[in-house]
Amino acid sequence: MSNPKVAQTSDPSTQPKPFKNDSASTFSEDEIRTRAYQVYESRDRTTNNPDEDWIQAETELMELLGGK
Repeated sequence: MSNPKVAQTSDPSTQPKPFKNDSASTFSEDEIRTRAYQVYESRDRTTNNPDEDWIQAETELMELLGGK
């Protein structure tokens, strides 16, 4: 007895994330997330710019390592 092939849909949330080949990959997402939240808090939570906060957090963490 043969099994018919079943079309499988790909759930993007289960797909592996592409490897980021940059210096920001030195830090875990949790470390960057924590710093991004600190950036948000430093503005007294007045504006919500998560993408900008994330980029700033990555930049600041890299500067700590001397990788400007």
